[in-house]
Amino acid sequence: MKRVLLCVVMAAMMMPAMAELASSGKHGTCDWTFDSATGLLTISSSSDAPWNLQGTERQGELKIGNMLQSPFAAKDEIREVMIEESVFEIGTGAFMGCRNLKKITFPSTIGVIGFSSDSESEDILYQLPWFACTGLETLVFKTKYSPDLWNGLSERETMVERWGLEDPSKVNLQLYDESIKNFVESGWGVFHITSLPAVAEGKFGANDAFSWKVSGNGKLTVSGNGAMPDFETIDKQPWNSYISKITEIVVAEGITHVGSAAFAFCGEAESAYLPATLKSIGENAFNITPKLTEITCASISVPTLGKYALPTLNDGHRYIFVWSYMESSFEADSEWNKHTIVAFGAQQTEVFYTDVEVESLGENILYITWPEVAGAVEYVITLTSEDGTVEYEITFGKDGKVTSYVKKKAPSRLPQYTVEETIDGFGLTLNGLESGKKYNVTVVAKDETKAIATYKKTVSTVSNVTTGIDEIGQSRVGNAQKVLIDGKVLILRDGKAYNVLGAEMR
Repeated sequence: MKRVLLCVVMAAMMMPAMAELASSGKHGTCDWTFDSATGLLTISSSSDAPWNLQGTERQGELKIGNMLQSPFAAKDEIREVMIEESVFEIGTGAFMGCRNLKKITFPSTIGVIGFSSDSESEDILYQLPWFACTGLETLVFKTKYSPDLWNGLSERETMVERWGLEDPSKVNLQLYDESIKNFVESGWGVFHITSLPAVAEGKFGANDAFSWKVSGNGKLTVSGNGAMPDFETIDKQPWNSYISKITEIVVAEGITHVGSAAFAFCGEAESAYLPATLKSIGENAFNITPKLTEITCASISVPTLGKYALPTLNDGHRYIFVWSYMESSFEADSEWNKHTIVAFGAQQTEVFYTDVEVESLGENILYITWPEVAGAVEYVITLTSEDGTVEYEITFGKDGKVTSYVKKKAPSRLPQYTVEETIDGFGLTLNGLESGKKYNVTVVAKDETKAIATYKKTVSTVSNVTTGIDEIGQSRVGNAQKVLIDGKVLILRDGKAYNVLGAEMR
């Protein structure tokens, strides 16, 4: 019965409208204007209802009892809809059957779409605003999180019924980069997702070595390599004109120093990310940031701090999230431990550790394996000798190909390497290391801007090994093949398996 009634309603809504849309009007607590020359419908919030009003009327609600009550339904003259800031809710089927509607832009304040204010209505009267808009091409959402969907058909099987579109994948869903993950996890991945441009962006530093951008969601991202310049005053910050809009700060991987006064007076900032590469933070870098309660520091060493580098106002708890193996080091620092030090995983479940294996295969050979990390675009492996005389850094792309191999400190030539794919990820063999030396191995998986997983382990190359992979191949008749089985490197020959020291495995 509901399906039949739905077809009847849709047929009615798809009929040409008898009256043209007026040039302006009011519905719920929203005002609207319509430009017939361009087909642009603009919806804004009325000023006569406060946000915190308890009752049936709140600011920015386009209240619709059911789709037949919408003043915009089946108006083919509407070609674009612009919903302005402070609008919180767009009711059920608001633009139902607008066959020439191409684009709808939702503001950062939108929280609910498709809601019916008629408690007596049937479930079929709860529909998303664009239901039966057969010409729809683009949806723009400036929100950080996906809005609540009051859609009575959400539990039905077909996407035609859920989204009110014949093929959602043909509709462009434009989002800010940091919003994409939330929308996809909320079921919006059926659309063709593209990125919205930043609100502002630019370059700074010597030879424009660093770049910055502020998104519409208030996320400031600073990228580059090496030490950021220090700023004498806050008006020297490249992003100072947008300081009141910044709610999140991300310092991308590759940056080793946060400049003095870099983010001072970012009064709306609530969280910050500091990269694994960070070594130091300048004076007043985060001073006067009263809302900054969470700082994620992925550094693999404790960064040194200038005077007032961290937030100083005593207005509640601040949490510093660090890798678990770095927790005690941060707690031992008299400046960092003024805040609450928390290991990843305790309160940030999205951060996890890679399961890396490091083993010595001979006098001068190390074998490192690690799984593919979801969302990672590159992996950086750092090998540092415990005595400080050797340091190598190898970077892999997500396809497992080496993109950079740098000798930062070494008494001799670079060791040779080979790369192989394993069942779950990648394997790296380094041949030509010094025998009997202890090495610290760090693997960091990164997305476009930050470290999302890390691992650190100490291992020694083997001294005085008389039997190894080469010996197996030479001392026995036939060819030997190295394989990875259950996470272990084995040598296969003539149907038998041997470990890397040549002992037969039974």
